[in-house]
Amino acid sequence: MIGISVYAGMENSIEEILEYMEKAYNLGITLLFTSAHIPEVKESFTRDFETVLSLSTKLGYTTIVDISKGYYDQLELNKYKIDYIRLDYGFTIEEAAYMTQKYAFGISINATTFDRKQIEQFIKHGGKMDKINASHNFYPRKDSGISEELFIEKNHIFKEYGIKTIAFIPSNYRRRGPVYEGLPTLEKHRTLNPIISAQHLLQLGVDSVIVGDSMASREELEVLSSIRKDITLIPIELNKNLTDVELDLLRQVHTNRSDPGEFVIRSQESRLIKKGNIIPNNNGIPRHKYSITIDNEKYNRYEGELQILQTDLPADDRVNVVAKAIDAHPLIDSLAPNQKFKFHFLDSK
Repeated sequence: MIGISVYAGMENSIEEILEYMEKAYNLGITLLFTSAHIPEVKESFTRDFETVLSLSTKLGYTTIVDISKGYYDQLELNKYKIDYIRLDYGFTIEEAAYMTQKYAFGISINATTFDRKQIEQFIKHGGKMDKINASHNFYPRKDSGISEELFIEKNHIFKEYGIKTIAFIPSNYRRRGPVYEGLPTLEKHRTLNPIISAQHLLQLGVDSVIVGDSMASREELEVLSSIRKDITLIPIELNKNLTDVELDLLRQVHTNRSDPGEFVIRSQESRLIKKGNIIPNNNGIPRHKYSITIDNEKYNRYEGELQILQTDLPADDRVNVVAKAIDAHPLIDSLAPNQKFKFHFLDSK
């Protein structure tokens, strides 16, 4: 479900890359994307690339190799565990179909540019549908990523044919050159926390999400590896001076009520699981859209009610404003009734 990317011959030394691969694999991340089609690589590329494939084979990663026709003819494919070749420039649909018949590895077609007509041609030439997936492009240049609408439209086509889809998110830790502006599929994800962008892609129906940039941080990897399809993880910035009772309530798993309000997401269980009184705290202040609030003891029977606001509401001294989750709006806006959610505390800025 979650993967990483590594790039031989770029900014990171081969030692850093190998350490990164082992770290991610030990966290349960078993999907690896790498490329043999980057113009800016150093002279050490060929040696380092083969070292990456050797470790990938040893660890047992599911490996996708982005490759051009010229390099494909040079690589000893049988020497390594390569699960999918992502076909870049120079390959015909007939060649792609032939590969699925002849070789053990599968192929990854370009989900962003492939269309229904090309899929039908692939089938016509005898391509094996159980040996392909569709991986979207990533877009290094700012403002060049695709829209959510086009993404959904493309994915819908592949789902009709039972083809699994893959998309990319950027890291905020170490971005890949030569532009260093992130490697997202969707432009709206370029500056978002990867916790948000990864879950957003999964909510949109993609099967696997890969960090496109050259290296994610340890924290990013840990959180991404903890993502579950049945619980939406919402990153929040805590307000200051919260009580232990409030913090404990924010650490619990919550369920959006089956009858959420028009303007708010309401926790189904928060009033029942609070462990003490909610004293007035950070109350009587404006309640902005995407704030998290907890009703204090002044609200009588509603004490402990936890809400996520989906619109601005006026100040109310019966309501404590405990956190904000502005950047998580793609997750909050799509949270369905009866959907479980949990908060991830971000470091204060």
